[in-house]
Amino acid sequence: MSTESESGGVIEPTNVQSSAEVAASGASDLPAPGEGMEAAADLPAERSGRIVDVIADAMTFMLVIARLGVAAAAMRLLSQAVNGAYSYVEDCAKTVDGLADVAAALAVDDSVTSSHHDAAATMRESLELADALAAEAAEMATEFDNAARDHESDYGDVNEAMQAGPYDVAEREWYSNR
Repeated sequence: MSTESESGGVIEPTNVQSSAEVAASGASDLPAPGEGMEAAADLPAERSGRIVDVIADAMTFMLVIARLGVAAAAMRLLSQAVNGAYSYVEDCAKTVDGLADVAAALAVDDSVTSSHHDAAATMRESLELADALAAEAAEMATEFDNAARDHESDYGDVNEAMQAGPYDVAEREWYSNR
C-alpha cells in the first residue's frame, strides 16, 4: 500500500527484510533460478496458485485477441449485409418510380402515382441511413482490428515473457493499489 508524500511522490514500504533476517526467522533460502521443485505436485500452494494465475492471464490475453477478431469479422459481415440490402432497396425505389410513371401514362389518379413517388423517395432516404450504417460498421471493423493489433503489440511480449520466464510473477494483490 502506497501513500502520498508531501511533495506528491509515492512512498514505498520500507520494511523489507534482509537475507539475515529471513534466515533468522527460519525461512529457507530461495532456490537459484532454474533450480528447485520440478514436479507440479511438489509445488507449494502459493506457487501453484501463481502458475494457475499466469496460465489464466495467458488465456485471457488470447481470448481478448480472439474476441476482438470475431467482433471485427462481425462488423464486416454487418457492413456487407447492409450494402446488400442497400442495393435491393435502391432497385425497389427505381421499380416503384417506374411503375408510377407507367401508371401516370395510363392516366391513373394523381394521388396514386404521387403516393408511389413518395414511397420511392422514402426508400431513397432510408438508403442514406443505410449507407451511413454500412460505413460505420466498416469503420468499427477496422477499429476492432486495430485494437487487437495494438493489444498484442502492447502486451504480447509481456505475455510471452510470463509464459517463458522461470520466475514467479508477483501476486496480483501487490499491483492492486498501484
